Amino acid sequence: MEKNSILSILSAILCLITRELSCNGESVSGNCLKADREDLIDFKNGLNDSRNKLSSWRGGNCCQWDRISCENTTGIVMSIDLHNPYSREETYENWSSMSLTGEIRPSLMELKSLRYLDLSGNSFEHIPIPNGAIPPSLGNLSNLQFLDLSSQSYDLFANGIKWMATLVSLKHLVMNHVNLSVGGSNLDEVLNKLPLLIKLHLHRSLTSTNFTSLSVISISHNFFTNNFFGTIPNSIGNLCNLRYLDVGYNSLNGSLPEYLKERKNCSSEGFLPKLRYIDLSYNQLAGKLPFWLSQLEALIYLNLFNNTLQGPIPASSGTFRNLQYMSLGWNELNENLPVSFGQLSELVELDVSGNHLTGILSEQHFSDLSKLKILWVQENWEYGFES
Repeated sequence: MEKNSILSILSAILCLITRELSCNGESVSGNCLKADREDLIDFKNGLNDSRNKLSSWRGGNCCQWDRISCENTTGIVMSIDLHNPYSREETYENWSSMSLTGEIRPSLMELKSLRYLDLSGNSFEHIPIPNGAIPPSLGNLSNLQFLDLSSQSYDLFANGIKWMATLVSLKHLVMNHVNLSVGGSNLDEVLNKLPLLIKLHLHRSLTSTNFTSLSVISISHNFFTNNFFGTIPNSIGNLCNLRYLDVGYNSLNGSLPEYLKERKNCSSEGFLPKLRYIDLSYNQLAGKLPFWLSQLEALIYLNLFNNTLQGPIPASSGTFRNLQYMSLGWNELNENLPVSFGQLSELVELDVSGNHLTGILSEQHFSDLSKLKILWVQENWEYGFES
């Protein structure tokens, strides 16, 4: 009896050491789980790899294969990076030769411990990425923290996006050039179920939704019929961690909010304390420039080019401490350019062209602009330089 008890204790200890791999019938071969290796081999067998990018995918230790990373102690596959490094638009021949084709087999979705998956820029078929619908079974990978399904052929679509809601560990989601308007699911409802999401890239993707707490929002160049539209809500002031906002080339309308909603759960004082980059160019924004813009102390880049913004440029716009780029060109701004612009000591480029500005540019406008290299002031009704 005592001997059996000791054996039971030793067995339990072994289970803990191996994290139950041997106890569940799994075996580790060269630090690689047999089941993971078999799933990867089956996945590879469904691909057409003309450049032999996956030639190292053989032998017992899949943790040593190119484009695969494993957890050190258990040998569990944690990362698959099969992105195509070439751009279809810039170097089509290189992109085509390096592009994986074939099918995405269901065996990929058996890698339940996967944390990182990048399939961007390829031409998969059958279970198509990007020549058709994203397989909803990707939702089985609930441990994913990084997912990039970006297309370069502009015809990838998500036939329903409810599967995203099960990716509760997701921190970084990239679906550039993906049509998200198919299937009827509301993207903001799905995003609200992803509590850890901090970076979202939907460049040239189709969506008509609002967003919650993120540090990066990139949804530019939506040249489609259902591109990102609507107004900018004053609740954007609650995005305490927002560092990068790019919603250029869309159909945003209305005016910029006159005030920002009261900040909640922000450790720093001030509005959007971490925001460094704003691009709202090529939209349909109207109304006046709000006062809170000048209170974005961390801002380096501000692009409001080609909207229909009206009224004078606030004198407070000259208080940006770190601003390096400002484009207010091709709006309907009027009156004088504030003398306070001469205090923008970090400014490298300024564009106020294509407005209705009047008055004279004097030495005061350039008093502290030692870093200014590019100035655009043409196409205003009346403008001149003080002699």
